[in-house]
Amino acid sequence: MDAGVMRMRPMRVLIVDDERITLDHVQTLIPWESHGYEIAGTATNGKRALAMCLELRPHIAIVDIRMPIMDGLELIRAAAERNAGIRFIVMSAYADFEYARQALTLGCVSGYLVKYELDEARLLEELAKARAAWEADEARRAAERSERLREAVLGRRFPDAPGSVYGVVLLQADRPFASVPHVPEPSGPGGGLALPEAEIPQAVSGWERIGAFTAGTGRLAVLFSGPRGLSRESLRTAAAAVRTRAAGRLGSGVSCFHAASSGGGAALRDALGKAIEAARHAVFCGCQAVVDADAVPVPYPARRAGSCAGGVRLDELAHGLNSRHPELIESAVISLFERLKTPEWDLPGLYETVHILTRLYNERRTAAGLPEEDPLAAHAVGPAFRIEDIARAFAAAFAQTAGSGENRLSGKLRKAIGHIRAHYAEDLRIEDTARAVGISASYLHHLFKRELGRTYLDVLTEIRIEQAKRILREEDAKMADISGRVGYRSPQHFSRMFKRVTGLLPHQFREECLP
Repeated sequence: MDAGVMRMRPMRVLIVDDERITLDHVQTLIPWESHGYEIAGTATNGKRALAMCLELRPHIAIVDIRMPIMDGLELIRAAAERNAGIRFIVMSAYADFEYARQALTLGCVSGYLVKYELDEARLLEELAKARAAWEADEARRAAERSERLREAVLGRRFPDAPGSVYGVVLLQADRPFASVPHVPEPSGPGGGLALPEAEIPQAVSGWERIGAFTAGTGRLAVLFSGPRGLSRESLRTAAAAVRTRAAGRLGSGVSCFHAASSGGGAALRDALGKAIEAARHAVFCGCQAVVDADAVPVPYPARRAGSCAGGVRLDELAHGLNSRHPELIESAVISLFERLKTPEWDLPGLYETVHILTRLYNERRTAAGLPEEDPLAAHAVGPAFRIEDIARAFAAAFAQTAGSGENRLSGKLRKAIGHIRAHYAEDLRIEDTARAVGISASYLHHLFKRELGRTYLDVLTEIRIEQAKRILREEDAKMADISGRVGYRSPQHFSRMFKRVTGLLPHQFREECLP
């Protein structure tokens, strides 16, 4: 059996024909379960088939065109009028071919079979077409349901339900911290997690799923309801179950943030707002987390200004750097980040602190004749998902600048880096820089590897990309112009190198820098 088929939910198929011999033939023609289908039932006339369509809700119906009481065309039209959501495959004899052609003009008919030419390959081909058509229809229907639910919640039109409470579970793809803030729009309908609603548990710990909708880039909001009296812990259990299902389905890290509401309208929108604001602060709780948004120290409504980071004191760090004492440096850096966790999680303060420390770090590197770099990318042990990871990365970065390596670069290497900084926009080669310094290219390569642990090309690329980032932040220049100004003849090659260094394409970096 195909592993991909095993993971699919079986498609329910209804078979309708007034000839018993045809019903038996179709039922035994293929191993249905092995191909991801199951026979939901059979009927010998259209009237009975219509009742079964509404009762059994099959995904696909294989229908004979000519039958007593209600023929195939009447059945298809009646099912469509009732929004049964079924994809039909029509069957006919040779004499009914024109009649079958009429059926194919109906929007819910995906194909046809000629009875006397029917074999396993032909049946599987038409079933696959019907499956694909049904899945496309269902994706459209799910998107429409999600959009209606999203508009009802955000528009405060969701009704109160006496005796019930609502629970919001917000799923968010885990992303490493980036020094340029990226804040998904909470009202945006697109770019959410690609998680089919059918993959979300329908009922768990007393909570019943109402629906789901996207709530910004990389986010999916799932709405539950339940009887009053359900505990906060039961919502946490439901949220954990949803997170586990989502992580398994998506094959990547997912966290969830849950909040409860005792009513609809503004109260439900506020619950969603709390979950979104908690998700924005994910760096304070790490990845694969299950977080009660009602219990975390997150300011809501969000505090966008007035951060305490303006009062960041660097005297302890300066003392540690001046004394070149690793323990003092580490203690000072960690203290700066610990202050951001109490009394509230200070996200604006975190970005401000990272900005200040990055600037200070690169000032020290520039003074040592080294190119600027992102201290998180260079010194974090793996992706920085938590504020503690960020603190450790900066502590390691500053400890290195206080050590002997960067402050004792040879004069030849300092001169080489200065030459790169002056000529990065040119078609620069290691031979050019070596000639300017007065040494051989092979010896210069040896100096870069021995003193920096990097190649000449690594440093040239870092300097070029840092200059490109400056232009992207400060100017509205075209990509072709930027690539030429930083030494790349091909905009495509520039984009590839930019993404290799930063993890983003140039236009994505510019968008994230916009206020």
